[in-house]
Amino acid sequence: MAMAEPVNLEQASDDELARRVRDIMAEMTPLEEALGRLRAQIQQVVSEQKKRERAQHLKSRMQVRTTVAQGQMPTLQQVAESSNDLVPADASLAALRFFRDSGTEIGLGYATGREPTVWMTNGSNTAAVKTVAEIRSRFLEGWDFGTAAHPGVRIHIPKSRTEKILLPAEVFVKAPER
Repeated sequence: MAMAEPVNLEQASDDELARRVRDIMAEMTPLEEALGRLRAQIQQVVSEQKKRERAQHLKSRMQVRTTVAQGQMPTLQQVAESSNDLVPADASLAALRFFRDSGTEIGLGYATGREPTVWMTNGSNTAAVKTVAEIRSRFLEGWDFGTAAHPGVRIHIPKSRTEKILLPAEVFVKAPER
């Protein structure tokens, strides 16, 4: 039975309605089978996509671990102590990337913060620092990383609320490619 013919369902008999339901279901069967095949194909493509993304992610972490192991990536402690440009002195923390020795990228400051922040203290005062120049100048004045209650560098895993405090020698800094 063709779908285009107008049907007055109110005037149809019970047998005609049952036949109509069977006809429509028979017409739907090949479409449902085609839809099932398309869904299976989508799942295959998505699985391959995820596999490649995961491989790229692991390769990226391995590169960071290798760079850290070779001593080619300075720590936040080294950046604060250095007078040379391990990273650009005028760089904001937002322009830099930060990693752990495992290759995991991390964010500085609170997970809910709008921009990367390092807290520094001189024992009686605490300041939120957002540039490399500020870190160096405060470090030269005797300030240390963290707060009086929580010494160290507060970090978080991006896109999560996981926070932790690390030593500045455990936070590796990667400057943007020039």
